[in-house]
Formats: sequence, C-alpha cells, structure tokens
Amino acid sequence: MGEILGLGITHYPALVARTAAPVSLRRLLADPGLPPRYRTPDGWPEIMRREWGDDDGATFAESHRQTIIGEIRKLRGALDAFRPDFLLVWGDDQHENFQADIIPSFCVLAYDGVDVQPWSAAGAPPNFWGEEVQTTFHIRGHKEAAKYLASQLIQQDFDLAYAYRPLHVPLGHAFINTVMFLDWDRRGFDFPLLPFAVNCYGRRIIATKGYMESLANPISPADYDPPSPSPARCFDLGAACARVLRKSPWRVALVASSSWSHAFMTRKH
Repeated sequence: MGEILGLGITHYPALVARTAAPVSLRRLLADPGLPPRYRTPDGWPEIMRREWGDDDGATFAESHRQTIIGEIRKLRGALDAFRPDFLLVWGDDQHENFQADIIPSFCVLAYDGVDVQPWSAAGAPPNFWGEEVQTTFHIRGHKEAAKYLASQLIQQDFDLAYAYRPLHVPLGHAFINTVMFLDWDRRGFDFPLLPFAVNCYGRRIIATKGYMESLANPISPADYDPPSPSPARCFDLGAACARVLRKSPWRVALVASSSWSHAFMTRKH
C-alpha cells in the first residue's frame, strides 16, 4: 500500500530573478490597448497603489518573494521528512515542449531523466542564485512509476498521452521551477520527478504562444484553438491518480505546480 503527501507550490517565473519585479504588470502597462484610466496608479484600487508605492512595486515584490521563500522552505522540510520515492508534479506546458505538432490534454512524461539549463534562454535576466548561463541540473525521472500510472489511468478510460522523450525542450518551466524552488537553499535535490503535463491554456495556447494576447490586437475567435479539459475532468483525473498511487508500492508526493493568477487569459482582465 502506497503513502501520499500532498503539496502545492508556485512556479512563478519572475521569482527566480535577481531583482524581484512585477513583470507581467509592467508588460500590460506598455500595451497600447490598455484603457488610459488604467495607465497610472490614479486609476487603480487603493491596495494596488500601496503595493506599487514610489518604486514601481519593487519593495513589495521583494517582500512578497521573501514570504514565498518562507513557505517554500516549509514544503522542503515536509518533503525531506516524508522521503518520497518520487514526486508526481502536475504542471502546465506553456507552448514549450508541446507546440503546433501536438497539444495533449494530459500527458505523463515517462522520462528516465533530463538535463536542464534553466538560465540559458535568450534574454533571461540574472538569477537569484548568481548561477551561470551554462549551469546544468540533472533531474531524475521514474519511468517505471510513470508507465504504471499511465497504464492504470488508460484502463480506467482516461484518454491519456505519454512520452518517453521530450519534443522541443527537456521540461517546461512549471516543472523546472518546481525543482529550483524546492531546492531554494541549494542543498541538493535528488528526488525523482514524474512530470504530468496538463493543457491549462486551452483555446489560446497556440494563438498566444503560451502568454498574453495584446489588448491592442486581440485574437479573433476564428483563431482560437480547441479547449482544454474541463475542470470536472481535471478533478476526476486527480482523484484517479490518488487512488492508483494509494494502491502502489511507492511513497509519493503529489505536487500541484501553479503560478500567479492567469487572469490575463480572460479578456476583461
């Protein structure tokens, strides 16, 4: 009989920057389609104006990061105490590994392991740890457990994709950042990872290449992609994963890897 630990963690990309900053908000403020009344703090709610302060949000961003780091350290402590055989991480692939060639609703990444260079992307800002562009991390996989889980879910009528090797990148940032954050103090991270990709972007994944659409040049409904799986289906699949792994021989940490609110995917926001 398996044992399960449930965890939730952010994978917010800007958290890794040497200097904390409200990156998405700054991008939105530069969008020519943003209504004029929202272009300055005068048009914002009071709490937002306080957070913005007199330094464009820098002080609040760093304070918020320190709060998150404190919570991440609690997660790592729980993980070390539990000592799982592997981590199953649910995360969204934001037009990284999955692109126009295929967009699965759900995909178990049954890798033996991958090498990742988190800071090698063009234009990436200096990172919090001062690590070099070529710094490489090896993330172990758990192919046996991935095949077991995929087999059990398919037998329960979940039309699930699986992969033994990456397409375009070793892993999307939802999974890489989960490892980077859980090893925030760089004590080493040797837990195997079972990445479980979920299409959270749905109808805008290809059209926006996994990020924001411009308010000045909105996407036509004719260019929308097919939808992501429904919330109900995601809940059903998560529950099925827990049932399957509860009957397995492994100790498993089930990790929900999310990000800041993806409110920008709703046009009114």
